[in-house]
Amino acid sequence: MKNCIVTGGTGHIGNVLIKKLLKNNYKVTAILLPNEDITPLKGLDINIVYGDVCDRKFIFETLKGDITVFHLAGIINISTTNIEKVYQVNVEGTKNVVDACVENKVNKLIYTSSVHIIEPVKNKVLTEPEVFDDNKIIGDYAKTKCIATKYVMESCNRGLNAIVVYPSGVIGPCDYKISELGQVIIDYINNKLFAYVKGGYNFVDVRDVANGIIKAAEKGKGKNGYILSGYTITLKELFTILNKKIGKKTFPTKIALWFAKMFAKLSDYYYKIRNKKPVFSSYSLYTLNSNANFSCEKAKQELGYTIRTTEQSIFDAIDWFKKYKPELFLNKNKKTK
Repeated sequence: MKNCIVTGGTGHIGNVLIKKLLKNNYKVTAILLPNEDITPLKGLDINIVYGDVCDRKFIFETLKGDITVFHLAGIINISTTNIEKVYQVNVEGTKNVVDACVENKVNKLIYTSSVHIIEPVKNKVLTEPEVFDDNKIIGDYAKTKCIATKYVMESCNRGLNAIVVYPSGVIGPCDYKISELGQVIIDYINNKLFAYVKGGYNFVDVRDVANGIIKAAEKGKGKNGYILSGYTITLKELFTILNKKIGKKTFPTKIALWFAKMFAKLSDYYYKIRNKKPVFSSYSLYTLNSNANFSCEKAKQELGYTIRTTEQSIFDAIDWFKKYKPELFLNKNKKTK
């Protein structure tokens, strides 16, 4: 049985990864924040240790020996709020994990970064980055992930055995904390999404990402990165898939991008007072109209990475929400196909 430690285990990728690790004969220890809701991990045969990746002393005492560390703890933020906390967790927390792995001679570190750190050069197939320059990256969240990824890669020169994975937009079931895309799906079903703009993104199933992370740990090359992407679809194609599932025939109103940008700066305040995941912001508008042509060919060739269809991922996400989060839907009696 292989020993591993997972940070960020209650997150969307994290809880799915832990379940798959158990099926792959790993003995799992999950590092959770004190008083964190453990619902996503309820009933699993794992060891739970409470602490914080920002607590350097705790991390150095915990990450030791012949183990594989899966570092997923981080704050995803597409707004312009809480920047200091995002930096503290995403950058300083990752540095703590890396330094502990180096000093305590941990067997291997698998770091979950993001495709957002890849400069979205137009009219180009985007592959794994070789240079990590946060000055060329838009968005505070992306910048923190870029800085952290650079630290991971550079630390391989001082003895760290690390592999980095770069997931694209994650979708699918087991979305306990309601991701940004999960909120879009819920709002759409509840007829609360009134408008959209041109654009699209690359979406990947959370289960495929979890499988890819494990394959990276078992087959990946040290000081290497692997894009774990799926299929790129437009927003209208996304809504078409949703309509097919819920039996809806109409679409939200399409508005001009320039018009949407006028109001984007107000969105942070709106979502904050409504206590909802932001789905409309300056950064999301930028992302939806940036190059999302991410190639996962390296992961396919070297890891045996596979992906399922976007339609299957969205259908399964809706079924999961209906079963485990029925209170989120206004018309709870409405059936889906």
